[in-house]
Amino acid sequence: GIIEAVGTAITPPQAAQVWDYSGKTIYPGLIDVFSNLGMSEKTGEHKNETGGAAHWNEKVDARRRATDAFSVKDSDLNNLHKQGFTAAWIVPQSGNFRGNSAVIALGGSDLSEQIIRQDVAQHISFQRSGGGYPSSLMGIIALIRQTFLDAKWYQQAHSAWDLNMAQPAPETNDALAALADAIAGQQPVVFEVGDDLEYLRAVAIAKEFNLNIWVKASGMEYRIADAVQQYAFPVITPLNFPEKLNAETPEDAIDLDLQELQHWYFAPENPAILAAHNVSQLFTREGLDKKQDFHKQLRKAIERGLSEDAALAALTTHAATLLGVDDQIGSIANGKRADLLITNGNLFDDDRTIIDVWVNGKRSQITAPPELDARGKYDLKLNIPQHSLSVSGTLNITGKPEKLSAELETVTEKKIKFDNIKLDHRRLFLNLSGDSLGLPGMLLLSAARDGNNWKGSGLAPDGQSFEWMATQTEPPAPVEKKSKKDTVQVEPYQPKAGWGAYNRKAMLVQPAVVVFKNATIWTSASQGIVQNADLLIRAGKIAEIGQNISVPKGALVIDATGKHITPGLIDAHSHTGIDRGVNEATQAVTAEVRIGDVVDSYDISWYRELAGGLTAANQLHGSANPMGGQNSVVKLRWGAMPEAMKIAGAPGGIKFALGENVKQSNWGDDNTTRYPQTRMGVETIMRDRFRAARDYRDAWNRYNALNKKAQLRTVPPRRDLELDALLEIINGKRLVHSHSYRQDEILMLCRIAQDFGFKIGTFQHVLEGYKVAETIKEAAIGASAFSDWWAFKFEVYDAIPYNGAIMHRVGVNVSFNSDSNELARRLNTEAAKAIKYGGVAPQEALKFVTLNPAIQLGIADKTGSLEVGKDADIAVWNGDPLSTYTRCEQTWVDGRKMFDREDDMQLRQQVATERADLIQRYLATANGKSGGKV
Repeated sequence: GIIEAVGTAITPPQAAQVWDYSGKTIYPGLIDVFSNLGMSEKTGEHKNETGGAAHWNEKVDARRRATDAFSVKDSDLNNLHKQGFTAAWIVPQSGNFRGNSAVIALGGSDLSEQIIRQDVAQHISFQRSGGGYPSSLMGIIALIRQTFLDAKWYQQAHSAWDLNMAQPAPETNDALAALADAIAGQQPVVFEVGDDLEYLRAVAIAKEFNLNIWVKASGMEYRIADAVQQYAFPVITPLNFPEKLNAETPEDAIDLDLQELQHWYFAPENPAILAAHNVSQLFTREGLDKKQDFHKQLRKAIERGLSEDAALAALTTHAATLLGVDDQIGSIANGKRADLLITNGNLFDDDRTIIDVWVNGKRSQITAPPELDARGKYDLKLNIPQHSLSVSGTLNITGKPEKLSAELETVTEKKIKFDNIKLDHRRLFLNLSGDSLGLPGMLLLSAARDGNNWKGSGLAPDGQSFEWMATQTEPPAPVEKKSKKDTVQVEPYQPKAGWGAYNRKAMLVQPAVVVFKNATIWTSASQGIVQNADLLIRAGKIAEIGQNISVPKGALVIDATGKHITPGLIDAHSHTGIDRGVNEATQAVTAEVRIGDVVDSYDISWYRELAGGLTAANQLHGSANPMGGQNSVVKLRWGAMPEAMKIAGAPGGIKFALGENVKQSNWGDDNTTRYPQTRMGVETIMRDRFRAARDYRDAWNRYNALNKKAQLRTVPPRRDLELDALLEIINGKRLVHSHSYRQDEILMLCRIAQDFGFKIGTFQHVLEGYKVAETIKEAAIGASAFSDWWAFKFEVYDAIPYNGAIMHRVGVNVSFNSDSNELARRLNTEAAKAIKYGGVAPQEALKFVTLNPAIQLGIADKTGSLEVGKDADIAVWNGDPLSTYTRCEQTWVDGRKMFDREDDMQLRQQVATERADLIQRYLATANGKSGGKV
């Protein structure tokens, strides 16, 4: 089964069996990349038994090998052979840490004889798998991060114990032990991602833990091709291009999202775009509804710019090299396995035929070659005396020997196509439409080979027999390359702006200097409201506010006469742009999860909120847990990637929650067992976890006090992401933002904060805050309330709309928030309710959505008011910003215009035009029409 020689003048050994492949093409056998072969539905749902030395979480099964549960049928192997595959890279299919993959030969169902390489890579998925923790994307990321930390600790702990066994032994955990090579960078870790943002999340984890990663891509990497090129991690590219869109009726077409249309267009181009960016990539059948469509999909990628050389390498040489098996497979060379693919032409031609595959020197016939070549031109004579019909002309048989076509040109130059032409051994079978000869129905013909001629009989539509013959006049002509005039013509297309409606591919250019002239400026600062004033912005910062400011040379000047300018609005309680789950609701304490890991920069709500003057937001975890996840404070930098949206230097925060939600009062009868189930239990679990955090701190202090030599001999404490976050609260480095309603619970959390020595960031909602405002003033930075919500559930029956104004009068720093993508578009009128309910002065009411939330979030040194040196985050209004008749006309973030109502009108037309164009491109090809424009 090993190749001994390759060349043009090889003398076969005596007794060798010789196979004549004259006129055929021999390729290295293809490698089925990232395959689920042998991972049946049952084995794909393999559960990690958590007993013994297994991981506590069944979704972490790094010890698993794909070969452990491998089971394959001969029919599965035959199907792969028919596509030219002779080896497969098989990967486990369930969990978050899925285990080790392997490369196997496709030579038989006995796996013991087929393994080429074990433990190729560790596999991780961001997909939710089954019930229990984690249920959200941020929870999955937290589990991944904690597991890698545990794996590092595991190696260090066992090394220390080996040096000093006079201490408690660390646990034995097969899953953590199995990650040793991965955390040392000696084994690749393959992340399976669902979109381009998940690619960036995988990269972030790789950077944090110095991992050598590959990425099983989503097919959406064209949106971040520059970043993929920069990071230079190998990519396994799927070919599951969208085929069908609902665009056949006006009602369907109007519902098509621009992003969906763009993906339909760009998905087939994704391989070529990545290749143009010099990205190392392989191609996989995974994700295809019909695995047999792999070559069809790959041809589409080639039609859209991927080179045939790159396509072939990705299936052979490059795949073998990346998988570490290039010494055995992937090319045809001395000493390698005889894994071969034989075709009758170019592998990537749609009319080629796979003849044979060889696996380790064993042949599997895919297509039996014809015994003779029937092609050529013949002088045909056909007589049906019963119908007084005599036909003569030229029979032209063309195509490939395995796939024939035939046409008759009569002496009157009439051309008639034959149907169902087939060669079986030395007999030829054809059907001919009798209508073309004046006989309604179908003529059935067969003939035997007679030298170079055909002699046979036929059956007329009425059952009458007849004879016919064809004498060869010309031998087969060389096969001409099929004309591509009828293939899809691809016309270049680029999104007018960015990916999706109103989006941008990148941040807008920041003007060097901008001057707004003659506006009413609400500073939310000591200057108060300044009439007929100018605002000078330089390099994204506020440089001057006053009347008759001198305009620097080259400045962008905007006439703001009759306009009002305010600080950009800030939402202290947002759930906008959080990907795949606002809550990690499976546990009572999830302080380890981070909203910052799952920021969705594509969320259209960001743009809509910019249209309402919003420039910053506090992205909060939901209220499913007493101690929930960490927050993310962002600016609405529309067009930026997630990391670029985050406000540098903003203090960390975390979401706590009190009341009905966390004790599962309204979760239904199936959710009555998670501790705590009572309000007193909520207090108890908080105190317990804070005590655990203090113990954790003390353990680390003791360890860090040891000298280096002693540390090497001492099992270290275990890094705990949950306790890290809780300890940051105690140390004053992380702000608590607590969902709250009732006064007794508000007081309870104030007492906890006092007992553990930290100041609360904000009480959120805080609808009974007016009852205990003095305590809130002392215990918290502020209160972020609903403006006028009450009686929407039992625990808020005492809520009143005067709540915000009362707390404000007592001296509490009060903000109004949205807790809603929709309400976040009109926070200015929420602020106005403080005037209606409580008579708060207008400029103080505006602070409820500008300066006050900035103070609560620890970003008031950067934004929240219009003062020299602060970021130029502003909103321009066509009237009093607290009036319901007023609308936002422009929103600027960091001195960049992120929203403009006039620009928006143009964008609407642009989006409509782009959608219409893409829909027409789709309709032109949807029904397989040749010559369609894509």
